[in-house]
Amino acid sequence: MKLLTVLDRFQKGELLDIGDVLGSELSPRLKKSQMVTELAGYIHKEPGRWLSHLMERDIHLLRDLVHAGPERVQYQDFASYPSIVEVSGIVEYDDSDANYHKVWISREIYDIVSPEIDSVISDVELTGQYELERVALGYLNLYGIIPTKNFLDLLFDWQLSAKTRKGDNPILNFVQRSPLVKLCRYEDSWGDNMVSPCIENPEEMFSLMGELKQRKSLKAFSRSQVLEAGSGAPYFTVGMDTPEGRALDSVYRKAGYTGFELVKAEHDTWIEAQYTAASNPGLFDPIYDAPNANSFSDREWEAMCMAVCDYADSVPKWCLQGRSAREAGQCLCDRNAWKAPDDSLSEPIPDEDYPRWSMPEPTVSDGYGGLTSDFPMGFAIPHVAPDDPCPCGSGLRYCRCHGKYLS
Repeated sequence: MKLLTVLDRFQKGELLDIGDVLGSELSPRLKKSQMVTELAGYIHKEPGRWLSHLMERDIHLLRDLVHAGPERVQYQDFASYPSIVEVSGIVEYDDSDANYHKVWISREIYDIVSPEIDSVISDVELTGQYELERVALGYLNLYGIIPTKNFLDLLFDWQLSAKTRKGDNPILNFVQRSPLVKLCRYEDSWGDNMVSPCIENPEEMFSLMGELKQRKSLKAFSRSQVLEAGSGAPYFTVGMDTPEGRALDSVYRKAGYTGFELVKAEHDTWIEAQYTAASNPGLFDPIYDAPNANSFSDREWEAMCMAVCDYADSVPKWCLQGRSAREAGQCLCDRNAWKAPDDSLSEPIPDEDYPRWSMPEPTVSDGYGGLTSDFPMGFAIPHVAPDDPCPCGSGLRYCRCHGKYLS
């Protein structure tokens, strides 16, 4: 059985974690071989149970792969954090190609889940579990890091305001069984906290919060803000229904983004905005990499980059415990990070009038290896990548300077 081989790659502690996330009750006293056999048997025999424990993002990924068919590779972008079904080996993946994240399911997993998955999604949706998950993710994505007690208080307050039926306690059930609560809880010298799955390095964020002395009361958010920040996993967007968010959306549409690529560009901008303290040129990558990037005039570039800055200064920041840079007067976007040193702006220069970069003459090493005189020699000019500084010294990236006019 392939599943046995996949599970056998994990250590005992990892198998216990996988079993815990999937709702299995593995005994820590079992030998590793017994754990592998028991967990594989559980996955085979009780798909309805373990599927109902998965996070919404994971089960939707699994459903899409089932609908595509067994062993059918699907090409995806690289998300901010991996899915549980990939980490546990239920879904197979290949990251050897830096351009694509390839995922698929084996025939064995397909046969297990295909009869159950659609009905499980429908049933769990009716319980409100996925909505609570979006609420929990929303709070985590807005605050970044929040003490576990405060996080639970927010969830219970949400339940009270939702006016659930007397006797219902969906929050307690959610906290006890949701993989989100288990995976995002972070206990160390900083205390007992919940951390957004989009934060790659919690220690870095804790340190930044300490430097900024951000131990104040948490900012309050509306229900619509919380649900927006927690929907669409793993490609969250925040603050898109604000003047700054709508302006950013308009800029990216003008830049040629549509569909998923538009969502991804807005998601990446939100992530980069969290780390903008002094200068963060990476914040402007969606502009540099836009489909229509080569058609912008310099003044259009300025307007687009200013829209990115306005958005970055308006969104809740993790290091400011949910406050925006504008509200806190800290970590404001550097509006000169994208500009050339002389800060010059002009309309596009006609190609025939554009000052050309003077290339050095080819050089050949005399007597190299005894090669004949008719052997074709290469130029001694280093390769310039699109994102490298232009060799002319303008301070712009090559793709925005001489590389814009050279084929």
